[in-house]
This record gives sequence, structure tokens and C-alpha cells, in this order.
Amino acid sequence: MKNITYIRGKYSKVYFLKESVLLLYFCTFLLTISAPAQTFTDGQMMGKGLFCGGLSYTHDSWKNYWEGTLKRDNLNLGTVSTQSITAMGALGINKNINVMFMLPYVWTEATAGTLTGMRGVQDLMIGVKYRPLDLKSDFGRFNVMAVGAFSAPMSNYTADFLPLSIGLEAKTLQGRLIAHYRTKQGIFATAQMGYIWRSNITIDRTSYYTDGQQFNSNEVEMPHVTHFSARAGYMQERMILEAFFDNMNTLGGGDIRRNDMPFPSNRMNFSKVGIMATYRPYGYQNFGFTLSASTTLAGRNVGQSNNITASVLYIIKCWE
Repeated sequence: MKNITYIRGKYSKVYFLKESVLLLYFCTFLLTISAPAQTFTDGQMMGKGLFCGGLSYTHDSWKNYWEGTLKRDNLNLGTVSTQSITAMGALGINKNINVMFMLPYVWTEATAGTLTGMRGVQDLMIGVKYRPLDLKSDFGRFNVMAVGAFSAPMSNYTADFLPLSIGLEAKTLQGRLIAHYRTKQGIFATAQMGYIWRSNITIDRTSYYTDGQQFNSNEVEMPHVTHFSARAGYMQERMILEAFFDNMNTLGGGDIRRNDMPFPSNRMNFSKVGIMATYRPYGYQNFGFTLSASTTLAGRNVGQSNNITASVLYIIKCWE
């Protein structure tokens, strides 16, 4: 297989190291998104005819959580962990349009209590990224991108089993705007903001109580979500190092009742910080791997989680 890269709208048989590591960096974003708010938030584009595929493993765990704004120990469940293996793909239709997908297999467990964790295929997400603005100068490059995505459950899992459910069961529509700047010296910064529309869900009971109200129905109205992230870092020929901030806010929903289980429509907010490294080893020009770690600084009705993700990625040329 030939080594390829995308340079100014044409393919080159010479593999330019900085461009190749950026393509792996693009794929990495698809694999390092937290499961409750899966989004496509990076500032890169795959070149025309390039496909990036990969697998990732994620381990997320917590033993303290916020019951509303009250931080508590999780004595009944001990440490709650969520693990996943995610398959992804991203294809460059042309230099300004990419299509993407990701599909996680998720399993959960708790170290105390009698509740048994769940496992199964979670939600398939399919998205399109469009770059309407691409400005180059003697100092660097500035891009603006728009992303639209849709997700839906791929198995009949139960959402009303938090915190051991593997997902929230809602179908989603997402819209995002992304701004990305990279200097010729390799310093870069990315900011994105998105809105996530969530469908109603049905649960296996005929009534429930949340947000101070009794509902005599099995249908649950899911509040919509806003998501913001910012990241900055430095790129070398074979490696990218960066730090990031991630914030999610649910637009409605009630708090967890005192000493009760979480409910799917609860207001779930969080702010996280983390670091990520992307590396392309010598002698494997189309192959790369990544490692990221993050921690939750503040939240509402979520666990104070620590997250580690490792990914392997490969880029192939599908057409000229």
C-alpha cells in the first residue's frame, strides 16, 4: 500500500509527516469522546479518498458523585466503572466534506451492593463535517467547520438503570460549529460549541416521579444539551501533545432525589480537563496510536469520574 497524504487538494506519494500525524489526530477525536455526549469536535479534515479506521478502549470510573449540587460518597455501589470498545471510521468525500461513524460496545459494573452491571452495543452515530472556510497565511492556517450528526440505539438496552445503564436510549440530532487555528510552528487551538436535541424515551414502568412532579406515563421527556470544548497544544513531526477542557450542560431536568437512584432525564452537567498524546511510530507511516486521560472538576447529578482512553488508528487511500 502506498503512503499518501493530502496536500493542497492533490495526493502526493511522499508522506509529509506533519500532515499524516494530523490525520491520525482527526481520527483520535472520534475515539476519545465521552459516551454520554458523543460528538465530533476536532478541527481537522480527512483528504479526498482517505479513510481512517480505528478501535479504542476506554475506562471511566468514580466513587464520589453529585446528588444535585451536593457531593456525596457512593457507599451503596462502591466504585462504578464504565468500559467500552469503540469502532470508528472517517472518510474524506472531498477536501471539504467528510463522513464519519462510531459504534461503542459498553459494559458497566459496581464493586459493592447487589446490582449487576449491563453490557451491550450502545448507539450508532453517523455525522457529516463541512468546511466552508479555509484561510492560509504566512503565519498559519484558520478553519471554520460545521458538523451535523445523528445517533440511535443499536440494541434494546434499558436506560432506566442508572448509573449502571450503558446509555440513555434517546435518539439525537446534533449541530456544531468549530474554529481551528494552527501556526506554522505547530502550535494550535480549537474551540467548538454544539447543541444536542434528544428524543423522548420510554421506560418499563407506568409512572415515575422526577423534578417535583408525578408522571403517570411510561414516556420520559429528555431535556436537550449544549456542549462546549476548547483545546490547545503543540504538534511535532510524529507526535501531538495537547490539553483540553470539556463542558456539558443539560437544558432542564430535575436533580437526583435524596438517597435515590439517578433518572434518565436528570439535569446532568459536568466540566472536565484532560491531556492527550498522538504518536506515529517510525516505519509505520499510516499507523498511529493515542492515549488520553481526563478528570471531572465539577458536576451536577454525575459521578466525579476519571477517564483513560487508548486507541489504535490506520489510514488507507480509497481513491484518487
